[in-house]
Amino acid sequence: MCYQTKITKKKEELQKKFDAKITGLDDFDPSEVIKAFDFPKTPVITDQDEGEIQLYQWGLIPYWADDSWNRNYTLNARIETLKEKPSFKNIVTNRCLILVNGFYEWQHVDGSKIKYEIGFNNDIFALAGLYDHWADTKTYTVVTTEAQGLMKEIHNTKLRMPFALYSKQEMDAWLHGDKVKPRFDFTTNPGLYQQHTLF
Repeated sequence: MCYQTKITKKKEELQKKFDAKITGLDDFDPSEVIKAFDFPKTPVITDQDEGEIQLYQWGLIPYWADDSWNRNYTLNARIETLKEKPSFKNIVTNRCLILVNGFYEWQHVDGSKIKYEIGFNNDIFALAGLYDHWADTKTYTVVTTEAQGLMKEIHNTKLRMPFALYSKQEMDAWLHGDKVKPRFDFTTNPGLYQQHTLF
């Protein structure tokens, strides 16, 4: 699963990377650790306006939900069951890119947990997401998939990982509903496990 991300890049860097204008990001402060259960607002690009970076809130609220909706259950969405789950089956075409330059997962080793920071050399990339609008609230969920490669060793209990996209072609394919495979060639180096970091 994916419950913590990182976005430390400046607004100008995001704008240049995605060739997109920035709307409403004055309320966003870059952070080393963004926690899903705080339901933070973070930068996203939706399929409805690929030339605009907006702030959406983590923790999807379906358009049909009532005030009692518990977003803890819609922070992530398993790609294998998107078309089955009531929360997601009506919005599988509501595609978005969740802009990050890292995310965090925990490895379980001999009864202890080791935290890892994961990414692509601290470069900006995207996590695949779905979004919806509930009243005046714009929300999203992070799409996850089966752990592959290095992520099998790190997230070694639940064996999940966020559906990561790195190239423009991959991001465009996700937004347009075309076939695309998740990236799992996350940057690492010798001594990784001693340092407990992937950068």
